[in-house]
Amino acid sequence: MNKFEDTYQHPLIVCKHELDLSDIETLGELLSKQLKLTIEIDDKLFFKKRIYNPIEKGEARLIALRSSLIPEKRFHIQLDEIVLFICTDFIEIKFDIPLDYFHLSELNSRNELLEIELLKIFFGQLKSIGIDEVHFGIFSEFEKDEGFNYSWKNIYRIISNQENYFKLDI
Repeated sequence: MNKFEDTYQHPLIVCKHELDLSDIETLGELLSKQLKLTIEIDDKLFFKKRIYNPIEKGEARLIALRSSLIPEKRFHIQLDEIVLFICTDFIEIKFDIPLDYFHLSELNSRNELLEIELLKIFFGQLKSIGIDEVHFGIFSEFEKDEGFNYSWKNIYRIISNQENYFKLDI
C-alpha cells in the first residue's frame, strides 16, 4: 500500500511549453488571441495594459514576476479558478479549489478526468496554446537535488521517477 493513500495529498501539476516569453506584451497578446480572453497586463515596474479580445470568453490577469529565489518563474496568469506559474520552459498549475492527487489519479484510471467540466475547459485552453500533455505527481514527494534549477528537464526527471505519477494526454 502506498504510504500516502487515504490522506489528502496536494498534487503537483506541470506541463512543458514553448511560449515566447521575450516580453510580457508579446505573451499577453498571444494568450488573449489563443485563449479568447481579455488580458490585463501588470508589469509592476513599468506599466499596466489591457488587451481586448473581440471574441471574449472572459478575463485573465497576467503579472510579471521577478524572483531572486526562483528566477525561472517569469509570469503568473490568474484565470477563473486556476493560476498558471509560467517558468522558462514549463508551467506549474495551481487550482484555487482543493484537489487531491489520489482522487485525480482514480478519475484518470477510469478515463473520467476529461469529463469534469472545469478540467475539460481548462485543458482545452492549454491545448490552444500548444500543450498536449499534463503531468501529475504529489507535491510533498517532489524533492529537489542540490544545485537544482527550475527547468522542464529537471522537473520531468524528478516527477516521472516518483511512485505517484501519471501523464494525461489532452
